[in-house]
Amino acid sequence: MRSAAGLWRAGLVALGAALLVLSGCSTVSQVRLFSVTVKVVDDKDQAIKGAIVETSEGQKTSTDAAGAAQIKLGVAGAHLLTVAAEGRAPATLSVTMPLDMNKTFTARLGPPVSISAGISVNLGGNLMGAMMAQLYPMMFQALFAAHGYNLDLVPMNPGQWTEWRVSTQGERDPMVMRKAFLTVLGSGQEWWQLQVLDKDEDGSITMEVMFSKGRESLRRMRQKTGKEAPSEVPVTEGWYTPPMRLTKESLEGAIVKRGVSVKVPAGTFKADQLEFAALGVGGKVRMWRAGGVPGGVVKAEMVEADGQIAWSSELTSKGASAKSLLGSF
Repeated sequence: MRSAAGLWRAGLVALGAALLVLSGCSTVSQVRLFSVTVKVVDDKDQAIKGAIVETSEGQKTSTDAAGAAQIKLGVAGAHLLTVAAEGRAPATLSVTMPLDMNKTFTARLGPPVSISAGISVNLGGNLMGAMMAQLYPMMFQALFAAHGYNLDLVPMNPGQWTEWRVSTQGERDPMVMRKAFLTVLGSGQEWWQLQVLDKDEDGSITMEVMFSKGRESLRRMRQKTGKEAPSEVPVTEGWYTPPMRLTKESLEGAIVKRGVSVKVPAGTFKADQLEFAALGVGGKVRMWRAGGVPGGVVKAEMVEADGQIAWSSELTSKGASAKSLLGSF
């Protein structure tokens, strides 16, 4: 059984690798066609000069006197941006190209902190906070998107949930993750539940998040880590970017096989196999769409240009009775 520290390390390695693959971080010559602007401010909304903004492609730049930095990207799909300034816990942003082309994102860094040099696992401490800042967008990418494409090919209904085994090439210990659509408020805002599950309760994470109507932005987030009491997590504007929703015609055009049998931990399903180009990478994104499944997908994978499966997500179970575990609404 893994310790909490072991889970965090394994999780960051597995999901980090998945996100890097989905973001197109293969060794390809890139023409940087896409750009966004990142504005970095402190907890009082004052610009932070000299903050470092790094992309999941490895590009780094620093902010100017106005706290702004332009980031140019060469690959369509999902990208993770890490923002750091001396003495402050880092922040992360998730952007999807070309959906977010020319947008301005604000990264709000908290007040100065003293990062402990200790190695002990303190789930409430600064070190774990920094790790969680990296884990959040990776969880959203793993559960909601594949190379920036929406993983829910049909809408989920309140109460429905799906559980997934997420694997990356070379990782022997897959992550088990769950997402659930909890409820729709009168305003149209939606509450969802995201979980990283582990046999050791201390290593599990439960988050409940409020999306705006249509899941266009993230408005609130609550979290329970291990046996700790639930707590509110601050949410800034522009932190979440929704995945690209393809047209009905595009989805139908992507079908390469109909009625194939696909076996996943949740059972054997009759499904249509869809394939999309992984733009800028040279590989493919595959999805298997089956009826009677919340979200409509039972398996998804990223295939590199040489045929190697770099990332996969398989349905392990599903249900229709999800409820809030954190008293969020």
